[in-house]
Amino acid sequence: VSTQSTWEKRRRQQTDKSRPGAMSDMENIIKLGNSLKLLTTEHLKLLNSIDWTPPFSEETKVELKAKVAKSSDEFILLFIRLLNNINMETSVVFLLSFLQTLCESRDFTSKFASIGSREENVDPVAPFLPSLSTASPSVIEKTYSVLAAILSASNFETQKSAINTLVDLCITQLVKNEDSRMVSAAIHALTFLLRHPQIRSLFTSKNGVPMLASRVNVMSDLQQTYETGLCMWLLSFNFDSIVIILKHNGVALLHDVLKQAKKEKCTRVALLTLKNIAQLQRRQRGDVEGKDENLPNVPSVDADGNQFNIYGEMISIGLLRTLSLMSKRNYNDLDILTMVEALLEELEKNIEETTSFADYKQEVLSRRLDWTPVHKSEKFWKENINEFEKDDCKILKELGSILDTTSDTKAKTIICHDVGEFVKYHPQGRKLLNALQLKGKILALMESEDSELQKQALLCVQKIMVQKWEFLGA
Repeated sequence: VSTQSTWEKRRRQQTDKSRPGAMSDMENIIKLGNSLKLLTTEHLKLLNSIDWTPPFSEETKVELKAKVAKSSDEFILLFIRLLNNINMETSVVFLLSFLQTLCESRDFTSKFASIGSREENVDPVAPFLPSLSTASPSVIEKTYSVLAAILSASNFETQKSAINTLVDLCITQLVKNEDSRMVSAAIHALTFLLRHPQIRSLFTSKNGVPMLASRVNVMSDLQQTYETGLCMWLLSFNFDSIVIILKHNGVALLHDVLKQAKKEKCTRVALLTLKNIAQLQRRQRGDVEGKDENLPNVPSVDADGNQFNIYGEMISIGLLRTLSLMSKRNYNDLDILTMVEALLEELEKNIEETTSFADYKQEVLSRRLDWTPVHKSEKFWKENINEFEKDDCKILKELGSILDTTSDTKAKTIICHDVGEFVKYHPQGRKLLNALQLKGKILALMESEDSELQKQALLCVQKIMVQKWEFLGA
């Protein structure tokens, strides 16, 4: 069976022969199997050895997996036989649901994926491919999950065609943004697929990383937030993936998860991902302490020749402050606090080298201003004050442009502070501000209803007005 029309035709024929709901799901499957002459006496013994009554509790799942494990190959071959021949939707959904439970066991999944090496003329993925094009969302959703689990444990070259097919379908769902159920199904499938190193590389080469990064949204469904974060963590073991994550604001998105996620599992995967990204900076410098052999070696520049400054990006978005606040909280998952403290210590050790003009310029041009260390570093302002004149005062003009366009009170507050520091340290600061018409914009902010913005605007104006700023008491 390889086409949707054939699949649907057989489904209707089988539906006519049975009455779903008149008997249990497995009884119905057995009835269909017998009518199609699929089941032997041994098959019936296997099926009757299991209690198929849903829903399965955690306890019954353990018992179920243990029973199947005793005759795993026999069960796998039986499932393949049934799925190859039974197309009635309710029966297929039931079989796939049962397989979802069994595929929680990595041992079972590995045995399913490798059944072809032990049995002649058996393709473990063939029964699932027709279901990918059916009209039933329930069938597609469960097929994504089961097939992804099997492919993640498969030999890449052997199942390359099926892997490409499912990866393409997942990326298509991420791009379409039409059906939230299918988007969730695609992300769930990727939590399996991306466990395979070669599939991570394939997904990255197909431009899947930006599509996935766009789904890192703490306002979405909690489980989707967690599973998207899990995918990002898996991708953080691939260097090319991390480069793309960095280019598409991935660090800032993960930072948002840390600030807003209400479940510890979401916090955990965000921290794990940031930990891997930070570790790349250490490996780039040849620091092998705490080295993880699963992580790639890192060149000093990306494909475009841009140098990596991972610590600088983390500090520029305010991660240092967030980690500091998190370090004072209590967590049920003690590993979270350990990771928070380790990353916090790492960033604090590297804070001096991140207070560079390149980092400041990057922050301003990104228009994501925050109270990062660079703003209040006396060393930064003294050593870099002449940089503000370069490129026809590009950065000063950008600060003025942000004041004109942003509604972000914090950004305006930071700009008032920085303009004040510029005037304080630059001998021609007042003249440049007047030429760029920044003074008038700052004066207008003195009337702000926000007390902190009003305060910084007032301090800035005072620095502009005084002849010798060292006599300013503020």
